[in-house]
Amino acid sequence: MKKFLGLSLSALMVAALSGCGGNNVSSVTNYAYVYSSDVQNLDYVTSQYAVDHQVNANLVDGLLENSTTGELVGALAESWESNDDATVWTFHLREGVQWVTSEGVEYGEVTAQDFVTGLQHAVDFESGTAWLLEGVLKNFVEYERGAVTFDEVGVKAVDTYTVEYTMEQSTPYFDSMTTYAILYPINATFLESQGVGCKLGEPDRTTCSFGSVDPSSILYNGGYLLTALDSKSHIQFQKNENYWDAEHVYVETVDWYFDDGSDPYSVINGFAQGTYTQATLSASWEDFEEYVEEYKDYYYPTLPNSACFGTNFNYNRQSYNYTAHTTDAEKENTQNAIRNANFRRAYMAAFDRVAYLTVNTPEEVAVDMLRNMNQFPDIVTAPDGTSYTELVNNAYEELTGEAIDLSDGQDPFLNKEKALEYIEAAKAEGVQFPVTLDLLAIGDQSQIYIDRANSMKQSVEANTDGQIIINVILQSYDVVNDICYRNQDPARADYDINTFSGWSPDYADPKSFVDIYSTSSGAYMHTLGLALDDENDPSSQEAKAEVGLDEYERLYREADAITTDMQARYEAFAKADAYMVANAIMVPQQMDARGYVVTKVVPFTRSYSNTGISEYKYKFMRVQEETVTREQYDAAYEEWLAAREAQ
Repeated sequence: MKKFLGLSLSALMVAALSGCGGNNVSSVTNYAYVYSSDVQNLDYVTSQYAVDHQVNANLVDGLLENSTTGELVGALAESWESNDDATVWTFHLREGVQWVTSEGVEYGEVTAQDFVTGLQHAVDFESGTAWLLEGVLKNFVEYERGAVTFDEVGVKAVDTYTVEYTMEQSTPYFDSMTTYAILYPINATFLESQGVGCKLGEPDRTTCSFGSVDPSSILYNGGYLLTALDSKSHIQFQKNENYWDAEHVYVETVDWYFDDGSDPYSVINGFAQGTYTQATLSASWEDFEEYVEEYKDYYYPTLPNSACFGTNFNYNRQSYNYTAHTTDAEKENTQNAIRNANFRRAYMAAFDRVAYLTVNTPEEVAVDMLRNMNQFPDIVTAPDGTSYTELVNNAYEELTGEAIDLSDGQDPFLNKEKALEYIEAAKAEGVQFPVTLDLLAIGDQSQIYIDRANSMKQSVEANTDGQIIINVILQSYDVVNDICYRNQDPARADYDINTFSGWSPDYADPKSFVDIYSTSSGAYMHTLGLALDDENDPSSQEAKAEVGLDEYERLYREADAITTDMQARYEAFAKADAYMVANAIMVPQQMDARGYVVTKVVPFTRSYSNTGISEYKYKFMRVQEETVTREQYDAAYEEWLAAREAQ
């Protein structure tokens, strides 16, 4: 996948990004923080959720990982290469790497066949990230459809320590894809010991316990063992003493404690008391400025990140269990409006995203958090030196005749005058105003969720003179999480607009974002209330055509067909991204959580990555006795930037 992110993480938990060296390193061997959502799946090759991979990334290694400066380096592979046209990739494994049980008992050596087993299990159990390899790995789709046997898929163990992947076409970014969990290994003997339904080629979820929410249900070859997994209570990692790279695992125990956000001061108080290793200063506190003064020599803003959150519209709503709509006519009118591009543009021009973010984020950081397209702007740079943002800007101007700046950290959309103009255009096209939109919001945990929803309501209604009305539907965290985040059934998408889910890239190519809205394979189709093309749902097909998603699919497929000319490939993908923004198919909003952090984590001593799941690893991280000072952080930041430029 890319990492499917939940807004629960964005609203409450800001972790300090880290990456290179630093001074004042001490012998502190424990890290403690909070979590807000339970792990649902330890089957790392099948899960598509960030909340799962924040755990899984520490338990199992893949072929490659990212260094503290973001460089792609060997993990279980000590070397790798591709052929000249990047259609065959070969990885040479480290010898002697051991699988261990949850109790640390050696089980067997990691071999090339484990990567073959892992991938077959992923497909057999319909991995939520299978689409990552569809059209990439040779015969992958054919195996999904039952047209070939797995030995015809483009993965094979050449020998005990060599695994080879064959692509459908040139894939120069495949090495960066190996940092994602669908390509991680599984020991076949252990897998099939977890129930008859685990047998390769004969999957049955009801009789397979591999990856269940039980630390003993998987084997480990990563830096940590999972020693506690208590629902809404406590998660603990202990250093894997048999880890192949144990000398770079400095923190021996990691403890997470459940925090639902209902007490906005719980984390900062825990930090002050020495319970937690770090904390965020929230702008939602009435005495926020007092904390800023107290920690003036210590706090610093976290780094930008690659995630993108936004407003997704439900283009084919079928469920109305949570609604303020009172008549069928009102429901129909809302659906007609949502399918109208000028209505969506009006919403985009009316939504004050900075006000929304400053509910709990300092204004200077809130502005910096703005993301203005469904893409990480620095995902690639074109061979001629043009940034990807500039490519999208150029494509947008070519498409619309209007110049725009879609770079982060500024707002090219907010404009009441334009919002009203778009409303008049929508009226001319048959949309009846006012239009009401149901928004599900969490009402039983942090006040932040409620305040953000009300901020959106206030700005949209004010900037449309009440012609677009937001119905804030307060429900429990569990209800909102189930419907807006974990739901895979478009018929259960019970809302008109959804701001709860975000995405970040799995690999270094624009496709990593563009394909999530693919009508044939996109992971976001269910969020839009739509079935995939091959499900042949007439109402979904009608909605896709009306909204413009069919045209988006055409642009996506044209771009992805270009595999050898990277300049042309990136320019073609930029057209799809520009089309998305110009038609407000989704309304881009923000990157993932940022804010002022105080911490004892030595700056820049964790893996750094904008793709894959390496960023979740605690490997390399160091913790010091004293709180990091701003002076220490600034010096480490300059050192880190220099190291990145030099690599």
